[in-house]
Amino acid sequence: MRTKSAVIVFLDGVGLGDADLEANPFMHVRMELGLTLFGLPHFTREVAGTIADRAALLGLDAALGVPGLPQSATGQTTILTGQNAPAILGEHYGPYPNQSLYDLLAAHSLFKILLEAQQPVAYANAYPDRFLDRIRRGKGRLSANTHAALMAGLKLRGREDLQQGQAIAALLSNDFWPEPEVELPPLNPYQAGLQLAALAQGYTLTFFEFWYSDLLGHKMEREASLAVLADLDRFLLGLLEGLDLENSLLLVVSDHGNFEDWTTKKHTTNPAFTLLAGQGAPQLTPQLQALTDIKPALLAHLLV
Repeated sequence: MRTKSAVIVFLDGVGLGDADLEANPFMHVRMELGLTLFGLPHFTREVAGTIADRAALLGLDAALGVPGLPQSATGQTTILTGQNAPAILGEHYGPYPNQSLYDLLAAHSLFKILLEAQQPVAYANAYPDRFLDRIRRGKGRLSANTHAALMAGLKLRGREDLQQGQAIAALLSNDFWPEPEVELPPLNPYQAGLQLAALAQGYTLTFFEFWYSDLLGHKMEREASLAVLADLDRFLLGLLEGLDLENSLLLVVSDHGNFEDWTTKKHTTNPAFTLLAGQGAPQLTPQLQALTDIKPALLAHLLV
């Protein structure tokens, strides 16, 4: 195992909202992850800033001084580059990056900098064959995160990697893989977390993108939101259990609010959900105020 490493679990569109039973799905799910790390059953704006033994729950500024509602493309680009992407564009922009954001990602992404420093990086998502084929034909619609991975030269994993336990399906469980003819080993969300922890042992940085939270936030599907929140809780518990937290940092981070507010189908201005646990968490926590802070803080931690 490497002596210092990090796993980033990116949650699309998850903010820290008010402790409001009518508005916030987090108020309806007892989060075992929160109880384990902080003694907190719910993640809300009111408990942002909670610090425990080698763990912290933070709400990061996703507005970045730019009017309007934060968006995915600029938020993800900001996380990965450390550049204030909405300020550079003059607006929040998304869901998919434009040429200006491509240029930022190509030049400054966290993936690129680590690879240039000869540090191994893994993009852990598994994609079905038809999606990978669309990418090869230049037809795929990709998040800023995935574009950054491709531009840095990272492998996009597929069903064979998933079959071998070397990737994670987009919806965590193998039960929802979109190719019914493909045989996959049984894997529930907790086991997926353990699998991601095992995969991460060979890399300085391992990145997994969970996009379904933003989709559910837009659809305002309450029952599905609660089920996914429970799955995420089990997934992160498995990941936490599997990681060697003496040598590894877990960073769970989002790009903007959405999922946490059932009163709107739009994004929110709530602070972006951020959780740290493990090696380096006490040192990184005071450095993180906004999305722009993530890349420089992580590089300083990993490349020392």
